[in-house]
Parts: sequence; structure tokens; C-alpha cells
Amino acid sequence: MNSKPKSFDELLIQETHIYLCRSVKWTAYLSVFLLVAIFLATMLQKHHVLTLQDLLVLQMPTLSIALFGLAGILYRQPEQHRMGLVLAYLLVLEVAWIYYVVGHYWLTSSYNLLGEYGSLATVDSVIDVLVFTFAISLFPVRRWLLVSVVPLLLVSLVTRLIEIPENPIFALTKFISLLVIIITGQKVLLQWFRKAILRDAEKQQLLQQFKRMALIDGLTDLSNRRHFDEVLALEIKASERTGDPLSIILLDVDFFKRLNDSLGHGEGDLCLIGLGEVLRGVASRPRDLAARYGGEEFAIILPDTDLDGARHIAEQIRNGLKSAEIPHPDSTLGDYVTVSQGVSLWQPGLDANELLVSADRLLYLSKSQGRDRFNCGVAKAEETDDKLVSHHLA
Repeated sequence: MNSKPKSFDELLIQETHIYLCRSVKWTAYLSVFLLVAIFLATMLQKHHVLTLQDLLVLQMPTLSIALFGLAGILYRQPEQHRMGLVLAYLLVLEVAWIYYVVGHYWLTSSYNLLGEYGSLATVDSVIDVLVFTFAISLFPVRRWLLVSVVPLLLVSLVTRLIEIPENPIFALTKFISLLVIIITGQKVLLQWFRKAILRDAEKQQLLQQFKRMALIDGLTDLSNRRHFDEVLALEIKASERTGDPLSIILLDVDFFKRLNDSLGHGEGDLCLIGLGEVLRGVASRPRDLAARYGGEEFAIILPDTDLDGARHIAEQIRNGLKSAEIPHPDSTLGDYVTVSQGVSLWQPGLDANELLVSADRLLYLSKSQGRDRFNCGVAKAEETDDKLVSHHLA
């Protein structure tokens, strides 16, 4: 209930991580597909441009790295991958592709296997696909996008200058144009990405607010009656499974109407807020639950707590109120606010309502005996059979 929704920055880091992990998968798939397509295209030509051995030497590093990436991504959840390793993998895959492209160009141009500008056309085709692949894969992290894209564009630029040295203007124009297009596109995509995450963060915060409105008392910031009932039912089921003890305490502010009448409802609210702070400090274990049960009545669920432990909590509540010194000028018990309490231990076979009836009866017994005290009892199906222990602490 108290889990805090993630901030925009936390969600941005999380979603970027997930996106990059998914990018590894589809970039690796695309690499395998592209390698297979190049291999088949080469083998189906009448006159083989490269031998089978040449192709295997060129393609094996890229294929091995792509398959390694798929094996790592498919069998692990994205949160199990460190972002640095994901980015490093994508760059290693790119280096393997550069090795393939440069090697292919060197072999085909050296032996003039593809005719005039044939090697250049092959380099441009593969590089263009790779540039946009890595740009899309890494767009959430601009510096890594540039680290991946610029080397590929430089390979294309250098090969074009080698093949067509008499026309460097076109090569430079292509290099600059593609770089500008990629940077501009990255800015647009990143804005959409960040807006989507911002909407998600706002949605989570809104849902958290709605959840708090449904489960939290607005005045005391304790759980409300609805949440108390839900948790009590769950704790009873848990105790039925495990056999662990379960106790509850119902408590009521003594002479609260007099306090409201004499000091006003504003001071009455401050009294309830102060009592809520005391209860929150006492019910401090992870599964303990303090709630405003209604009006000036409060309740505490104490899982894995027997009657002696619950009695100790009741004593802590009284001592905590004594230390808080919440004024109550019209109380016949002193100058400060006191409470009456009913402490009940759940027994197997009882439901939530029977346990609450038992605690409520003990609470009113405390009131009838003079208030500022608590009564403890083991809840029974037959309320008249309760074993009661009355405590008044002077």
C-alpha cells in the first residue's frame, strides 16, 4: 500500500534499459537475416563473386556475435542485463559488421569482381541498412547513437572517395545529410519517448493517489475501515494456514464528545491526528496495521502476536499517549487524552466479524469499568465464554 510510484527519471532509466535490451534482440535477428540473404544472393549468382570460404571468413564473426546476443537476451529478463553490457554488445556487433563490409569491399574491389562501382554499391546498400538499424536501436542514448552511426557513415564516405575521387562533394553531402537526418530524427523520437514515459509516470502517481484515497484515512494518514477489513480477512487466512497467533486491539478516545464541545472540532481533529501518530509508532512492524476504524475509534492488527504481546502493545499505546500530552480539559481522568482498549486474540475457526465483536465487547467493558484501561481476552464463538483480564494503569 505504501509503495511509492517511480519518478519520471527512474521510469526513463527503466524504459531505456528495456528498449535497449529489445533492440539487441531485433538487431541480432536482423543481422542474421541480412547475412543469410547476402549468402543466398551470392551463392545463387551464375558466377560467384566470392567463394564459399571467403563468405564464411567474412560472415562468421558477425553471425557468431548475433547468435550470442540472441542466446543472452531470449533466456534472461531485461532487468537482468546491465545497460553498459547491452550498449557494449551493440557496438561489438557493429564492429563485426564493419569488418564484414570492409573485407567484402577489399576482396571484390581488389579482384574487380563486381565491375565498375559494383563494390561501392554493395557497401552503400549494407551501410545504409546498418546506419538506420543502429540509429533506431540506440536513439534513447544520443552519445551512443553517434558513436555507432558515425563510424558507419565514415566507412561509406571513405569507400566513395576511393571509388570516385573526382567527385568528393557528393560523398561529403551524403555524409552530412544522413547525419543531420539521424540527429533530427533522434530528437523527435526522444521527445515522443520521454512524453510517453512522462504520461506513464503521471498515470502511476494518479493511481497511487486514488489508491490512497480508497485505503487511507485523510485526517490521520492511517489505514481506513475498508483497508482494515481487507487486511484482517487476509491475516486470518494466513493464521489459519500457518497456525501463528493473531491479535487485534480496538480503542476509543475517552470523552471525545466533551473535547469537541469544549475546544471545537479543529482541536478534536488535532487530537485524532496526535493519536494516529502514537499508533503509527507503536504498530511499527512491517505487517502491523493501524487504522482509523470510525470517528474517534481506532484499531490495530497484530499478526504473529499472542495475548501477552498484544497486552504489551496496549501498554505502549497508553504510555505513548501519556508522553504525547494531548490536552483534554473536560476529561474526568486527567488533563490529557486517554483511551479505552479491547484486546482480543483470534482462535481457529473464528471469522473477522466474530473477532471484532469480541474486541468491541472488551472495549466497552473497559469503558464501563472507568475508562483509561484495557481488557484482554481470547475470542470465542460464544462471547460469554471469553476469558477476560482487566487492566487499569494508574
